[in-house]
Amino acid sequence: MKQYRHGDILLQEVKQKDDSAKSTADKLLAEGEGQNHGHYIEGDAQVYRKPGNEFPEQYIEVTGDAKMRHLLIDSGVWTGEHHDIEVAPGTYKVVRQREYDPFAKTIRTIND
Repeated sequence: MKQYRHGDILLQEVKQKDDSAKSTADKLLAEGEGQNHGHYIEGDAQVYRKPGNEFPEQYIEVTGDAKMRHLLIDSGVWTGEHHDIEVAPGTYKVVRQREYDPFAKTIRTIND
């Protein structure tokens, strides 16, 4: 199974997406924390979201040439951080990096 790491985002290849995930035109996979940037999938790829908590479950179906990019949200310009990554055709689950705080006994999602 293929995997791709792009900052705090991991794409893990899966056999199929969750059937309850709905297609969206939005290619933004994760927004950065207060910095006007985000991780995008561009090219021959469709994003699917399963409604949920603060961070909905997401899937990507790549059917041709596609890449993950780290761009400014308002202009689409490359941030200079996290080089573009080519993503091979397939179906992927989008996994956000998380960390455990043993003092608060909580798990939080990482935002770069």
